[in-house]
Amino acid sequence: MIIKSLKLLGKKDANTFVAVTDVGEYKLFSDVIVKYSISVGEADEERFKKAVVESNEKIAFNMAVKYASSKLKTEKQMRDYLYKKEFKKQTIVPVIDKLKEYGVIDDYTYAESYIKSNPNFSKNKLKQKLLGVGIDKELIENLLNDIEEDDSCLTNAKKFLKNKVLNKSTREKLIRRLSYLGYSWDSINSALHEFTFDDVDE
Repeated sequence: MIIKSLKLLGKKDANTFVAVTDVGEYKLFSDVIVKYSISVGEADEERFKKAVVESNEKIAFNMAVKYASSKLKTEKQMRDYLYKKEFKKQTIVPVIDKLKEYGVIDDYTYAESYIKSNPNFSKNKLKQKLLGVGIDKELIENLLNDIEEDDSCLTNAKKFLKNKVLNKSTREKLIRRLSYLGYSWDSINSALHEFTFDDVDE
């Protein structure tokens, strides 16, 4: 095969080059170019293919680390992100493994952090949200096991009612709020009985 040109992808990325060949264009990582002695002119096809595979993994890994730098990501979120960036499965699989090995993605840590960051949510709401980002069902149930649903519901009710007039309108708003947070009617009803609302027929 013939490499016609080898140019830097862009000023903001000093590590990625584009190799234009007689069979297509390929991205190559800078240290891989050095490792495989890639240069303009005739190239060994098998050697070049290895360089492309290794480069794709390095490029995907760097993009993944940057993606996860501002906020924790789940394995599913990361996988979806890399697919969206048009990386193939053969690139994504080893990259995901490496990200897990380095602790860049950790579904247990993500789920634990999400639960702690959303104390207002019911167990059902938390489970729904975590399932939506690909967290394993058994892991979710284990982490939620120690949460007392009725106690959590009552705590949220007290927060909502603080400094409010306890009347029928407020009661209806409270029910809507607790329902939005995912609490069952049994838990909501239990919490309601802890307060006395004016103009309400019990």
